[in-house]
Amino acid sequence: MKPKCRLLALFAAVALSIPLFSFGANAAFNTLLSDVPGITNVSEIVLLQSLDDGMVIFEKNADTPTAPASLTKITTAILTMESIKDLDTPVTAKAYCIRMFDGTGSSNAGIKPGEILTVRDLLYCLMLPSANEAAAILADFVGGSIEAFVQKMNDFAAALGCENTHFKNPHGLDEDGHFTTARDLAKITSYAYSAVFGQAALFEQIVTTLRYEIPPTNMRETKRILLNTNRMMNAAVPDYYSPDVRGVKTGTTDNAGDCVVAKATKNGYNYLCIVLKGQKVNVDKDETLENTAFIDAKALFNWAFDNLRLRQVTQKGQVVATVPIALGREADTLQLAPAESLSFLVPKGLNADSVLVEVIPDTVPKDLMAPLSEGDFVCKGKLLFAGKEFATIDLYAAATVRRSAALYAAWLAKKMVASLLFKAICAIALLLCAIIAFAALLRTIKRSREKQMRVLPTISNPKK
Repeated sequence: MKPKCRLLALFAAVALSIPLFSFGANAAFNTLLSDVPGITNVSEIVLLQSLDDGMVIFEKNADTPTAPASLTKITTAILTMESIKDLDTPVTAKAYCIRMFDGTGSSNAGIKPGEILTVRDLLYCLMLPSANEAAAILADFVGGSIEAFVQKMNDFAAALGCENTHFKNPHGLDEDGHFTTARDLAKITSYAYSAVFGQAALFEQIVTTLRYEIPPTNMRETKRILLNTNRMMNAAVPDYYSPDVRGVKTGTTDNAGDCVVAKATKNGYNYLCIVLKGQKVNVDKDETLENTAFIDAKALFNWAFDNLRLRQVTQKGQVVATVPIALGREADTLQLAPAESLSFLVPKGLNADSVLVEVIPDTVPKDLMAPLSEGDFVCKGKLLFAGKEFATIDLYAAATVRRSAALYAAWLAKKMVASLLFKAICAIALLLCAIIAFAALLRTIKRSREKQMRVLPTISNPKK
């Protein structure tokens, strides 16, 4: 697919994926998670989101721009897999794609200038040991140049609605102007698991692989072993290990701190957790400093799986609120109901009876009046439990409200009287009356003077 066509398809897919409801500006369970067991509260940026419906469970500084480190490579992998359908395509590593990392001490896969590897092998190099030279090689091969590929990355992020993301390179090393947010990373990673992305299954296969072997190449006689840096999938590291975690990517730089994007799946529930600017802290008071990005992600996953359940909280057509309506023949209030039965993640033990629906006043039309038909959109409502908003939904008229002819006539008369045109007509009429009255006054004065002149006595001349 051509780049422009792919972007148009992406825009369309994003638009079609918008649900009939949305989640509150604040994450639904921030208050409940303030004391979640095992969380360190050290990592500066955190976001936990359901991959099933997009609901944000918990967030902290999720819109704060920060260096993303090697989490950048998620975008690099997506664009590579979308551009190169045959992953067995051979790629010759250019020298400058390798030499540009000399002296950085950054992660690599030991690829040599002139070495030939497949796109598949390079993707595993990219996502498992987080090889920076693999990112540069793929970017140069796919984009024609690294600069052109980075432009593709920024176009892709913009098409997904990432408002606080700007890429300067395909690997993630710290660089001025290279930043993203936890919320934008959630959009990018959610895309990688969506049906819109044709390589979603392959993406998951790669990021869940713990060990991968690259066969001998034209410049290496022995096989190369790649190990995944995501210790949340490594049972040998019990502090971080979670049997529910399936990918996705780790990253570490001076500016980014310790970072992880992790996906976890259990009992049909799927969650995505992004932790940025984690630190090395002695959490359990042993002799080892722990990575708080891993620990916090694990704690959040455990809490979500233990405490949240999908429950129906609204029923189609069930009246949940009322608002005043003008000009109604039979009633002066309008009953509101959701158009669909909706289910949400709520804490265990809660059901539809525990959830309240409250109309959002600012969304109610100021001139709401009859007639309205059943099913007409009216306003938005917020769903609350324990006094906290966790989602907003669209509310519709639950029944038809007919208009009163008498009330409508009175309203029209009142509106006419209050209108600027009516006021202008009245002002002109008053002005005309004043002009007519003034003219009449002038005529009266003139006649009075003429009458006085006719009755003046004749004065004789004494000299005659």
